Amino acid sequence: ITRMIRHILVVCVGNICRSPMAEAVLRHALREQQEITVESAGLGALVDWPAAEHADALMRERGLDIAPHKARQLTPELVQKADLILCMEPVHKKFVTTFFPWLRKKVFLLGAWPGKGTRKRTIVDPMGGSYKKYQQIFGIIDTHIQRIIPLL
Repeated sequence: ITRMIRHILVVCVGNICRSPMAEAVLRHALREQQEITVESAGLGALVDWPAAEHADALMRERGLDIAPHKARQLTPELVQKADLILCMEPVHKKFVTTFFPWLRKKVFLLGAWPGKGTRKRTIVDPMGGSYKKYQQIFGIIDTHIQRIIPLL
């Protein structure tokens, strides 16, 4: 990776399932590297909502606490300070690059960054799904995060 990454922003839709889980896992994995900040936001955030019940329970099982999480809307300020923006689905990436075209080189799919060794590019929304569905989605998120940690 050619540039220094100090601020990572994870993006999904509601900011209550995928992005808070990814934020927590990334933050935990990077805890030794205090110079890296990790945040999350949603394209259509359910502003001030807590993380989804299944997401919260799943994280607790893994020793990660997302109970204090409050959903927040993606803003120009958030995207501007990010060095790396990781989206869950191609449509999220398209949204961000459409509204913030000057940030195009910073916006990637979590399932496709930095572009090698990726099989599953779309990380589907588990919202409304079973606990098992959340476990499956978390497994995909975690696999990709573990894959990219050495690159950060």
